[in-house]
Amino acid sequence: MQLDVLVNHLIDELGEPQEILTSLDRLADATGQDVSDVRLAVAELVQCDDARILRGQASADPERLEPHHRFRLIMDWAHFHDTRIEVSLAPDEA
Repeated sequence: MQLDVLVNHLIDELGEPQEILTSLDRLADATGQDVSDVRLAVAELVQCDDARILRGQASADPERLEPHHRFRLIMDWAHFHDTRIEVSLAPDEA
C-alpha cells in the first residue's frame, strides 16, 4: 500500500514529474506516511526499473539513504505505465 500512496502523490499532486529533488522525510511529510514506508516504496520503484535515485551524479541505494539526504528521483513513466494494468470500476447503475 505504501507504493500506491507514493505513486498517487507523484501522479495526482505533482503531475508525473520526470524528476524531483526530494528526501525521504519530505516524501513522508507529503504523503502522510512514515519514512520507513516511503523508503520501501522508493526501493520498489527502483527495483521494478520505474525509477532511479541519484545523489549528485552517482546512483544511490534507497535502503542506505538517511531520511534527510536529498536525492533526485528520476521516474520512467513510460515503463511504469507499460508494466501495469489499470482497473476502472463502473459506477453502480441502481
